[in-house]
Amino acid sequence: MITLKKRLGIICVLFSLVFSYFIPVAAMAEVSTVFDIASAKITTENENSHYLDLEVNVNNQTAEKQEKTIGLGTNYLSLTDPTKEEGYSYHVDSQGITLQIEPHIRQSIRLSLKIDEKSYTNKANELLVDDKKIPITPLTQGEEATKTTTSDANSAPSSSTESATTETTATDSQETNHSPAVKPFSLPTLAANGTPLRVNQTIHADYTTDAQGTYPTASWQPAGNTDVLNHQGNRNASDQWDGVKTWDGDPTNKTNSYIEYGGTGNEADYAVRKFAEETTTPGLFDVYLNVRGNVQKETTPLDIALVVDWSGSMNNNNRIGEVRDGVNRFVDTLSNSGITDKISMGYIGYSSDGYNNGSVPMGPFDSVKDQVKSVTPSSTSGGTFTQKALRDAGTMLSTPNGHKKVIVLLTDGVPTFSYKNQKVFTESDGSYYGTEFSNNEEGSGSTSRISPTYNVDDQNGNRKTINSTFIATIGEAMALKQRGIEIHGLGIQLQSDNQANLSKAQVEAKMRQMVSSDQNGTLYYESADHASDISDYLAKKAVQISGTVVNGAVTDPIAQPFVYQPNTLSVKSVGSKQLTVTPSIQMDGTTIKSNQIYLGKDQEIQIHYQVRIQTESKNFKPDYWYQINGTTTFQPLSDSSEIAEFGIPSAKAPGVKLNFTKQWEEFDHDKSSRPDHVTYEVKRTQTIDPNSWQTGFVQLNKPASDTGDTWTRNDVTQLSETSGAGYQENLFLPKYNNQGKDFTYQAIAELDVPGYTSDMLNNTTWKNIKQFTPLNLKVIKQSSSGEQPLEGAVFQLKGGTLDVTLKDNHDGTYSLPDNARLDKGETYTLTELKAPQGHELSQKQTWTIKVSDEGKVTIDNKDTSIKDNMITLTVTNQFKKIPIGIRKYTTQEGKQVNLAKATFDLQKKTSTGNYQTIATKETDAAGLALFSANDPGEYRIVETKGPEGYDTIPGNYMFTIDKYGEIHYDGNNVETADQWTLTHENHLKPFDLTVHKKEDNGKALPGAKFRLQGNGVDIELPKDGQPTDTFLFENLQPGTYILTETYTPEGYQGLKQSVKVVIQEDGTVMIDGTAVKNVLVDGEQHNQISLDVTNQAKVPLPETGGSGRLGIYLIGLIALGLSGVYLFMRNHGKGVMK
Repeated sequence: MITLKKRLGIICVLFSLVFSYFIPVAAMAEVSTVFDIASAKITTENENSHYLDLEVNVNNQTAEKQEKTIGLGTNYLSLTDPTKEEGYSYHVDSQGITLQIEPHIRQSIRLSLKIDEKSYTNKANELLVDDKKIPITPLTQGEEATKTTTSDANSAPSSSTESATTETTATDSQETNHSPAVKPFSLPTLAANGTPLRVNQTIHADYTTDAQGTYPTASWQPAGNTDVLNHQGNRNASDQWDGVKTWDGDPTNKTNSYIEYGGTGNEADYAVRKFAEETTTPGLFDVYLNVRGNVQKETTPLDIALVVDWSGSMNNNNRIGEVRDGVNRFVDTLSNSGITDKISMGYIGYSSDGYNNGSVPMGPFDSVKDQVKSVTPSSTSGGTFTQKALRDAGTMLSTPNGHKKVIVLLTDGVPTFSYKNQKVFTESDGSYYGTEFSNNEEGSGSTSRISPTYNVDDQNGNRKTINSTFIATIGEAMALKQRGIEIHGLGIQLQSDNQANLSKAQVEAKMRQMVSSDQNGTLYYESADHASDISDYLAKKAVQISGTVVNGAVTDPIAQPFVYQPNTLSVKSVGSKQLTVTPSIQMDGTTIKSNQIYLGKDQEIQIHYQVRIQTESKNFKPDYWYQINGTTTFQPLSDSSEIAEFGIPSAKAPGVKLNFTKQWEEFDHDKSSRPDHVTYEVKRTQTIDPNSWQTGFVQLNKPASDTGDTWTRNDVTQLSETSGAGYQENLFLPKYNNQGKDFTYQAIAELDVPGYTSDMLNNTTWKNIKQFTPLNLKVIKQSSSGEQPLEGAVFQLKGGTLDVTLKDNHDGTYSLPDNARLDKGETYTLTELKAPQGHELSQKQTWTIKVSDEGKVTIDNKDTSIKDNMITLTVTNQFKKIPIGIRKYTTQEGKQVNLAKATFDLQKKTSTGNYQTIATKETDAAGLALFSANDPGEYRIVETKGPEGYDTIPGNYMFTIDKYGEIHYDGNNVETADQWTLTHENHLKPFDLTVHKKEDNGKALPGAKFRLQGNGVDIELPKDGQPTDTFLFENLQPGTYILTETYTPEGYQGLKQSVKVVIQEDGTVMIDGTAVKNVLVDGEQHNQISLDVTNQAKVPLPETGGSGRLGIYLIGLIALGLSGVYLFMRNHGKGVMK
């Protein structure tokens, strides 16, 4: 017995030792990393493209990344950059293939690695892993011979399905098990008639536009508000308004002022409301928009299958957890929809064969909802066999019950498995998708690329290359849609498929081809860039099934003159049931936009924001209704054109009325100098906008009966932008600024009122005091001749504080110096000290100027008017007589000899251009003729008669006397003596010598000849030989001449000796030393010398003067008498003697 016990003890001990050895080993094995290469083979797509396809099973249950390097006997792989996939990453370098496995990952990895064609040979090669050699299966000869020459499996098709050339040498599809073809397009249609399309006509709000602005015709005001008008709600879901004109405006009120569509109350499809109310800040308004949804009243029974990706990548970023939450929200939302009796639901969770796949069979909603909520696992594994899942969903929905059939597909990656294609359909754009399939699977489990590729026929017998699992997957989806099943899809954080050369956008494009579209062509596809978007997507799908507001949108433009108040925009749930999906809300410029509005039964949102009325614009009108918004719309369904309109509230801002006053004070009590109006410059302060107007103008007009000292203008509501000719009152006066702070209006200035000073008494009152403006004095100087103005005078002014000389303005006026003026209450004396040149001092040379305390002016006690603060006095000066002389002379023996008795006229030019004689003078013994010119003008002196014996030369000496008595003459014959004197030379006229030949008895005796010689003259007369008794010798100049009788008539005794005639320069004539008188004559006739020659030697003595010839006659008579006596006595004596 003891021995037996000992033996049993030994056995137990040994057994314990054995277990103590194996248990740790098993534990170690459980936590170690498994790395197993399942297969390695060479594949090809064409003669220039070879790949090394690997299938590696990994299991890393540690908390850290595990790395493994796979070497090659001959490394002919192309080098790659690190590539990250779901759960692992890899890269190829000169050492081989390096894999990094993420913690807690268990999956099968399939790699298709590009081979460098320059290094590749189809010879035996092997992988090197942990000193193990694993052979690589090379291409067979048949595979090598059938390499595709025209297709390129690495080129990603751009269309929604795979596209390649119709001629191909890819391997033809040959099923080894001869399984029957699956033809999903031949299955019966399952489509229901669908829910009738709801169409609610837009209910248009009514507005009035008049002089008061634009406002709702049917309006209501929040209690206590005066500056807001809101649109009433409707009744009976029509355009008839409810008539409620006021309520408290409490935004929590969910009864008043709704505009309902499709019914009333709980029966309305949806309802909208918009209203505004004043805040405690002037000009700031709250704006509220409510949108209420409901359950669809007419819903077609619905069968819905949730198809959820359970592949290993769904573990990343807790995608599967977000799916589980989303499914719960989806189910809960439908549970509250009120139409669960019309909903059947099923669930398919898929990955790939051999991995965890699950489902909930189609059943009434309430009976399966709990199973659906609990079926989603916490972790997943395997590839993505989307086609099989779609086929299973189609089978689940295949009951022909007239229900609407919907698949909701959620996947995070490309299909990595599909059924093998047997036939495809080619679209008009060249793309194609599968239409017939075998039950054999194909795909690598890590990419959509199929390798090796193969060819199948399309509907036209053309060969098409199969190089992607998308071809079959899209074909399956197309078949389901053709049968009337509606497919909705969510791409969860989709990535590119690098092995298939597909970008993320190309992957999404293929996903979009699998889903259905609404009646507007909008695809039922969304992308979830964040895992959390999954739950929102499913919640929205639930509302889409049951609610009346599906992906609705509110568009609310803010209108001028309102602006959005920053940081006030919000949207919240105010219904009795919380929102399934929170709408988006944003400001887009000046428009508020809220999208993704999903509302079902008892769900309602309220949008709130604030606006400020902008009062500072010059176009703003106070107390004028402005609409806060433009047309504000609500689109309840994104796939419908149905539009609802909100009622638009109107608001206004108050204005102010200004009262302006003008006070007058005149020292002289004379109101006539007041202008027709005065203009105030009004400044507006407290403006916010730098571009807003700050200054305006207002006019106060003279009253019709201006007898008082005050002007007023009350209730001014507008100002003018300008003060000049463009004055127009168009600037309104709002009470407060853009931020609600009161403006201050102040008349800061008054435009100048001539003759008055202005003082501001308060913000709106100015006082004008008439000012005595010290007076200027202007003396206008004019000549008695009428000429003006005259310069050169000198005036002195004394009086008050002044003792100044007036300033000569050189224009004939004289004024006070700039710093000197005449003040009221003073007496001044003006004295002319000097007259202008050419003028006498005026008869009155002193003037007394008095300026009274009232500003009245007298000059020498006579009232004088004032114009423009100027006293004007005209002073006339007598023009001085201008003495003018002309001296008459002749030249004798080289000297001037003045001549008397020459006659001259002084002539003045008239306005007609003629000269008129104003004085005639005869030269005196000094040869002077003196005149006096009394006026300025144009003059000339003309000789009208020369002295006896001298010629007359008019001269016509023209000269001008200016207004200052200055004589302007261009000639040189001027003397400066006691007066301005012209000189005028005359010449002795030529002499004519007349010789009369007579007998003793005085009778003419013709026939003689005489010769005159001397002073350059030698003339014998007569020249023609005809007998004559008169001999005329003409044009004799002063000099000595000899007269000789060259022939005496027969019987007569001629001159016994020549006669000497001397003509002197002074006109004296001597004949044989005896002066001859009266030889000088006036006029144009030459001076005359007369000589009688008888037959006697006795020659009568020539005399000058008036009685010379009479003396000769007397002498002759006496001689004749004596001769008679003599003869008588002689004869008498003879007689006696006899």
